[in-house]
Amino acid sequence: MRSEEPRTANPANQCLAAGQRVCTVKGAVSVETLAKNGTFQAVCYDHAARRFVLRNATASLAGRKDALRLHTDNGAFEMTADQLVILQSGQARAAAELQPGARLSGFALKPQPDFRLTSGDSGGDHFDLDHLTTADCAVANWYPVPSVEALGEADVYKVDLAAGDQSNLLIWRMGPGGGIGIAIVAQQDHK
Repeated sequence: MRSEEPRTANPANQCLAAGQRVCTVKGAVSVETLAKNGTFQAVCYDHAARRFVLRNATASLAGRKDALRLHTDNGAFEMTADQLVILQSGQARAAAELQPGARLSGFALKPQPDFRLTSGDSGGDHFDLDHLTTADCAVANWYPVPSVEALGEADVYKVDLAAGDQSNLLIWRMGPGGGIGIAIVAQQDHK
């Protein structure tokens, strides 16, 4: 569901900063690695159906642009200011417009002793969608660290899903138990 998207967000400009990991069937893989490898299977969340789905996606270098770091109570994510982030309610907001305490559409791995999401950059480990679950994640309200921190100009990458696909892409932050993910609006490939 993509209601109440900010008018200032231009889908053609929404990007992830280099180093940000995207949730794939091969683990949490950096967006620049995905850009080198062609089409990949992205793990997405269909908010309306409340289920995880696999979608074919592509990533590509979009140039250099100002990036920011969005701090949450579970880790940080790096993207452009106009990247739309999905709230727990299903609404979308530009990353720069998120306020401390905003509840994000967050995800984690169900506790499994032998089944953790690991980096696709270092081994290509797969994981099953059944091991994902919704999780509590909010924009941080830490002092003196701001909830949205300007990083300056950086290489940025866009991730495209097939035209008409309304699924939300999951980006991932590695951490204890496999880490945490949040849902963002992916671009649609209009080829």
